[in-house]
Amino acid sequence: MFKMISRRRFLQLSGMTAAGLIIPKRLEGLTCDPSTADLMGLGPYWEPNSPYRTVLASPDEPGIRLFLTGVVTANDCQTPIPNVVIDAWQANNDGCYSVFQTCETGNPENDYLNLRGRVLSGPQGQYFIETIKPGPYPLGLDRFRPSHIHFMITPPAGEPLITQLYFEGDEYIDEDAGSSDPGAIDRIIPLNETEDGLEGIFNIKLNIDPDQRVVNTLQPAHGNTNHLQDISTFPNPFNSQVEIQFDLTESSHVLVSVYDINGRWAQTITNKSLSKGRHSFHWDGKSSIGRTVSAGKYFIHFQTQNGHQLKLITFLK
Repeated sequence: MFKMISRRRFLQLSGMTAAGLIIPKRLEGLTCDPSTADLMGLGPYWEPNSPYRTVLASPDEPGIRLFLTGVVTANDCQTPIPNVVIDAWQANNDGCYSVFQTCETGNPENDYLNLRGRVLSGPQGQYFIETIKPGPYPLGLDRFRPSHIHFMITPPAGEPLITQLYFEGDEYIDEDAGSSDPGAIDRIIPLNETEDGLEGIFNIKLNIDPDQRVVNTLQPAHGNTNHLQDISTFPNPFNSQVEIQFDLTESSHVLVSVYDINGRWAQTITNKSLSKGRHSFHWDGKSSIGRTVSAGKYFIHFQTQNGHQLKLITFLK
């Protein structure tokens, strides 16, 4: 099961299909600081050659579902960097790591590389990961590491960034060497609760000048492609309802959600397993509580096990 992406700094994410909608930080009067490495470094549980996949957790993996999305940019916080390898690994709900530890819970599919995976940033720097929120684990002497996800972020040119992501409200953040470091402040993100789990935004700002970025032809080793093809929305603009159609090249779980231009979730169109072939759905311009939304531009977000896409639509009244 998949879940919707979040609102935080969604204007940058809208660059997936409409780069002109991005509001650069320099126009907001804000500084743009590159993402920092974590003081804890690589840690003892990294395993090379994890599979390329956006879904790290089996649908039956114990724990609260977590849906992360973000954009990888240069050090101006607006120029997207595509083809960045984002390698993620984490503990399970009980704080146990696959490969290196014998976990007594979780991993219902006996996946040797459970809760590990790599994704490539898309043409506009976007990425998406579905997993579970990792549990803390004890260090001894009544001390715990907070919930965190490890990342090794490798751009087409330049050195990898090895870091960790933490979550606001964790009771162990202040006592942990990594998360209590002042340099980690932008890597402690809020999570929004939804009926299907938690969602959050983790934008990655590499210390690469916009005019020095290199776009390579790196592709996943296993040749994964998005199962979604031939997406259409008609009519667009619309004033009563819009028909949403797409082809699936093979059976897959599919989440289709609607967001407004500011990243606020409006409605879920479908969230279930679908068979191979052509599929059609409708949206009548109403929110999840049955109210007609305001006129304006909206994003339809399509998510499968192998990737995600956005489609921009316009609702008229």
